[in-house]
Formats: sequence, structure tokens, C-alpha cells
Amino acid sequence: MLGKPLLELITTTGEILELEDLVIEKDYYVAQVINALSKVENDYFRLVFCGGTCLAKAHKVIYRMSEDIDFKIQIKEIDEHLSKTRLLKELKIFRSLIQSKLTHLDLSIGNTVVRNEGQYSRIELDYPSVFPFNSRLRPHILLEFTLSNIRLATSSLPIKTLIEETLENIILFAPCFTHCISVNETAIEKWAGLTRRVVAIERNYHPDDETLIRHVYDLNAIKQASKIDENFFTLAKTIVSNDAKQFKNQHPEYADNPSEEIKQSLSLLKNKLIWKARYQEFIETMVYDNINTIDYETAIANIEHISTKIMGFLSE
Repeated sequence: MLGKPLLELITTTGEILELEDLVIEKDYYVAQVINALSKVENDYFRLVFCGGTCLAKAHKVIYRMSEDIDFKIQIKEIDEHLSKTRLLKELKIFRSLIQSKLTHLDLSIGNTVVRNEGQYSRIELDYPSVFPFNSRLRPHILLEFTLSNIRLATSSLPIKTLIEETLENIILFAPCFTHCISVNETAIEKWAGLTRRVVAIERNYHPDDETLIRHVYDLNAIKQASKIDENFFTLAKTIVSNDAKQFKNQHPEYADNPSEEIKQSLSLLKNKLIWKARYQEFIETMVYDNINTIDYETAIANIEHISTKIMGFLSE
């Protein structure tokens, strides 16, 4: 449970950033978890921080609260060849190592899911909030771990709480550096997820997910920061091809003609009013850089422009 001095820091930070106290509180626990996992690795695997929270807290190219924590599990380059059986065994050991680090925190491990022979896992961490529940935030911290290839160079970056970033001379956790995926690799994965899942939701292939609109904000913030380069576009074909194979049973239309499904998603984002309403609510509640935030129509026009260039690469 947070003490009075920390609660005062939360309130002060919330006032400066114009965010609710419970958002600042959750960010504190998110940063605590990232710091705890930043040095987790063994002889065979390392964790590489990815996703929107990485863009916000490590690369600092988006300015919003991000409540989920995503890590890729990278296989280290080693001389020893691992059979599939040995790989899965070592992966299970690595998952146990991750759980052991989490048990030392002032958090409770809730629902845990392991899929795809252990190559994907999800952990819900319950944290002791002192503020009233708000439906716009999950009541837990969601961690996801995926065994995955990393295609672009990673970097080692520091992670801080919003409190530490906003207020001077405040140190809540010992400084540490975390392996982070590149902005471009995260961005293209966001674009691919957005343009596949919007139409998948419309076809009832995927549960509705109002938080999906975060990708619209994120991609525009990355574009505004001039962080999208040719790596983003050249990687697109690989990502789309992999998604088409991975989701061929759940989303056959995407497997058959991804460009057409991408166009359908863009049309839905542009014309279905629920997505605009979700964007506006997201900006109001989760973003703390309202000065540089653009309106929805401009944001979708930017996504369309990016998508047109990507689809040119897909047709090559």
C-alpha cells in the first residue's frame, strides 16, 4: 500500500499532467514491474520490452498512460543447438524465473494463461489501489510474453515513472536500463494489428476491443516525432505475411487478400462513428500532451497515407 508522501506525489503529478490520480498510481506499479523484470535473462533467453508502454516509457515518443506491459522473449545466439523439446523445457524454466521476480513485489499474481506450448503467456497482476475503480482502466496490470524473432536492432533505455519524469529530484526506483525493441518495429506491428483487427471485429472474428484505438494515436505520435523510416515500410511485407499465415483459420479473408481487408479496416475507422468516439475519449482520459494531439479526421487521413505506401510494398 502506498504511503502518504507517495500519494501526495501522485496528486501533484496528476494535477500537472491533468490526469486522474488512479492513472498516476497505476503507472507507478507498471514502472515497478518493468524495473523488476529489466534484468531477467538466463543462458538461453532475454526479455525485450515492446509495445505501447515501451514507446511511452522508454522511447518517449508517445505521451499517454499505457497500462499493459509487453515483452518479447528473444532466443540468445548460442553455440548449442536446442531441440524443440529442450527449447520448450528451457522456456518453462524461464517462465518460472519471471514469476519468481514478480512474487517479490507488493502485487498479487492473478489469472495466468500459457498457450502455444509455452511460447505465449499472460499474467494478470493485481495491485493495491487506494482510488475508486474506473472502468477506463483495467483493475489489474496485464503482462504478455511472446517468444518471437526480433528483426531490427534493439537498444537499452532507462525506465521512469510519470512522477519521476514530471517532478524534479524524485527517485522512486534505482535507475536501471531495459532492452527495448525499436520504434519502427513496434510501429509496424501496431499498424498491422490495427488494420487487421478492426475488420476482424466487424466480422465477429474477434471480440470488440475499445482500446484498439490507441494504435491510431500512437502511429500519429510516432509520425509527428519523425520516427518512421524506410525500415518501417520494408518490414511491413514480412509482418503482414506472417499475420496472414498465423490467422488464416480465424480470418481467412485476410489470408487470401490482406490488402482488401486493410482497406475495409480503414473504411470502418473513417466512417463508423464508434471509433471516433473512442478516440476522443482516449485522448481525454489517457493522453497528457493535448497540445500536439490531432483531431480524428486528420489522424485517420495520416493512417490512410501510411497504408497506401505500405500496400505499394505489399504488391511488389
